[in-house]
Amino acid sequence: MWSKWLPVLATFGRKFPPLKGSQGAWRALAVGLVVIGVMIGIFSAVRTCSILVAIGGALYAYVAYTNSATRRTIELLLPIALSALLFIVSFTLPHAK
Repeated sequence: MWSKWLPVLATFGRKFPPLKGSQGAWRALAVGLVVIGVMIGIFSAVRTCSILVAIGGALYAYVAYTNSATRRTIELLLPIALSALLFIVSFTLPHAK
């Protein structure tokens, strides 16, 4: 069962195209989303905060991965997985605003 997925998982992080435009602009957008998310979270909008932090964190990890000279898959998969989990948790919060 796993034999057909191993080649796919081994090449997972190597097939992503670089982002078009300035890498610094994408990084600034990612940091801006995280900062805006934290500022919104201070004023008790927890769901919006976690969504913005998840998107900003994933974008920042992707930009850092595309700029890296040595591309190891774990450097992309772990931050993206954490961001995806935060995104999922943001929708499952029972009393979030």
